[in-house]
Formats: sequence, C-alpha cells, structure tokens
Amino acid sequence: MNTLPVAEALLPVTKSSRSYRIESLDTLRGLLMLLMAIDHTRDYFSSAAIDPADPVHSWPALFFTRWITHLCAPGFILLAGASVYLQRKRKSAAAVTKTLVLRGLWLILLEITVVSFGWSFGFGLPILQVIWVIGISMIALAGLQWLPLPALALFAIAVIFGHDLMDGVHASSLGAWRDTWLVLHERGVLTFHRSPFAIFGYPVIPWVGVMALGYCFGAVIDRSPQLRQRLSFGIGAVSFVTFLILRDLHGYGDPGPRFPHLATTSHRLMALLSVQKYPPSLHYLLATLGIVWMLFAFFDRVSARSRVPRVRRFLDVYGRVPFFFYVLHIYVIHGLALLIALAITPDWRYWITPDVVFTSHFNGWGFGLPTVYLIWLAVVLALYPLCSWFSSYKDRNRSWWLSYL
Repeated sequence: MNTLPVAEALLPVTKSSRSYRIESLDTLRGLLMLLMAIDHTRDYFSSAAIDPADPVHSWPALFFTRWITHLCAPGFILLAGASVYLQRKRKSAAAVTKTLVLRGLWLILLEITVVSFGWSFGFGLPILQVIWVIGISMIALAGLQWLPLPALALFAIAVIFGHDLMDGVHASSLGAWRDTWLVLHERGVLTFHRSPFAIFGYPVIPWVGVMALGYCFGAVIDRSPQLRQRLSFGIGAVSFVTFLILRDLHGYGDPGPRFPHLATTSHRLMALLSVQKYPPSLHYLLATLGIVWMLFAFFDRVSARSRVPRVRRFLDVYGRVPFFFYVLHIYVIHGLALLIALAITPDWRYWITPDVVFTSHFNGWGFGLPTVYLIWLAVVLALYPLCSWFSSYKDRNRSWWLSYL
C-alpha cells in the first residue's frame, strides 16, 4: 500500500534504502495517522455524550477536534491510489493486479479479525471500517488500473460527483437486496437470515471513486516538484472553492438540510462544515480532498527546500509504517482506557463489551478535551520508538511478508 516508486532524479526522497519513496507523501501520511489517533483517543476518553459533529449542540473545540479527522479516510485512500500508479512505473499491470488482490483480501481479513478484536477486546460483530474499504477499493482498482488513464479519470469524477444521485434509494425499501445496497451506498448492520453478522460503516461506491482518483493523482506526483506543487495546490483550491459554492447553493451534493445561519460566527462556520461522512457526500469529499491536495503541495515544497527537518523526520516515521501504527494505536488506546477504568470505576467491563465504542456512550466516564489531547500525545510518543524500529527493519529486509504490514 505504501510503495511509491518514481524517477529518483526528479523527487526528494527519505533517507531510506527504499530510495523510490517520496518524502512529502510519507510526511503527509504521517500527519494523517496522527490526526486519526486524535479521533480514536476521543472515542475512548472524551466525556462528551453528544455528537461532536452536530453544529447546534457541539462547541468549537469539540467540533473541530472531530472535523480535522475527516481528512484521514479520504487522504489515506487517495494516497493509496497514488501509490498504485507509482508502483506501475516499475511493475507490469499483471503483477500490480496480483498484488492488489492479495493485499486487498489480506486487509479485509485483518479488519474482521485483528482490528475488530482491538476495538472491543472481544469477538462480537466484526466492525467493517476504513481498512475494509481500502481492501475492497484495492481489489476494484486491480481491474480499473487496466483502463487508459483518461478513462479512469472520467470514471473517478463520475463516481464522486454522481453517487449522490442515488441518495433517494434506501436499503429498507429493497427487500432481499437490502444488505447489498448497504454495502454499496449506505451503512448499517448487515444480516443473514435476519441475524446480524457485521457492523458496516464505509460503503463501497464513493470510496472506490476516491481510490481511482488517487491513481490518477499519481500522474501529477510523477511530475517535477515545482509542477506537481502548483498542480496539487491548484486542484485542491478549486476543489475547496467548489465545495463552498455548492454548500452555499445546497442544491446538490449533501443529503443533509441546508446549513442554518446560527447566532454566532463559530456556530455558522460549524454549520457550513457539517457535511455527511457516511456515506461520504460530494461536499465532504470536495472539502477534505481539497485540503489534502493543498497539504501535499505544502509538504512537498517544505521538503524540496529542506525546511523543518526534525518535524518532517518525526512525521515520516509514522507515514512509512501506517498500518503497523494503525493496529498498535487501537490496542494501546483501548488498553489504556480499560486500565484507567479498572482503577476508578466498577463499570470497567464496558470496555470489554463487544461493539459499544461506536454505538453508545459510557455514562459518567471520560475527561475534558485538554486531558484527551494529553493522552493522545502520550500514546503517539510512546509508539514512536516502535514505529521507528519497524521502519528501519523494513529498510534492512526484503522479506515479501513485510509489504503486507
């Protein structure tokens, strides 16, 4: 998922034996990983019992703590698609197809087993989230990458701009096709003979479009640093401005109500940014991908000019081993929540109850945002040595199985 081959002469790369890596992509991926960890720390430790993305009942600090993490899933999937394009620079289409299918199936298996267990410390219903949809999107891209690049770009744009046309179709009205439609375009609990067997959060259709768009973005990354920075920033700016225009008109692209003009400036801004993630609406994708593209341009410029090397190296460590960090941070955050609960509350068994972390709130539990951020920082710093070691280990070894971690 993270191999990024490209013409070394044109690109700044990390100081790694994997000399084809592009430093700015690892830096951006590292930032996204740390933002993601904020959201999961909040899930386990926040005392707020409301929807943090609700612009009416939330408050700015909580709302933006949640909103900045909206960048993560679109960013991961966009960069995964770009990785595939750049991988094609040194591998045949057939070899890439095989890799994508195997890696996609492996990610789905890990989501159902290792990752789902980490959320609950028990085997309840598997929770199919971002790792699942990255796996499915990779399998889809295994076929799509055979298309000519212009055709694939048209496909990606059509999916991203057109999937909201299907918002009026609801799984509840489709009878035997209910679960199929949940997987494709909604979310919910999947059933078999009326018995639930999985919690499903990331529908396939829009995310396959994002992965395909990321593949096309790889062609931009393959340009000279100056050109790709201009193109990335320009694409990101156009995307975000388009979001603002559509959000103001609210004629198409997000199924929620037109954003209300609330009493305070901060609440009006929150309402403006309150877009649907499940499934990701056009407004959501334009806003988040726009910011991700502009961040890439920024990090690539910083890398080309060798600015803030310590910050870059810090983020690079997480960006070079994203799946390793992803699995570890779930277990560490959940384990820490369980240990603290054991010490302070008789209701600690809540944190070993299957499937509760995303479906309910632990009454009387939690801390304010300052404490949540301190816990997040402690977890991130505690995992740094392990991530640094594993990144160096991958540099020194060429075992095939390491590409799956």
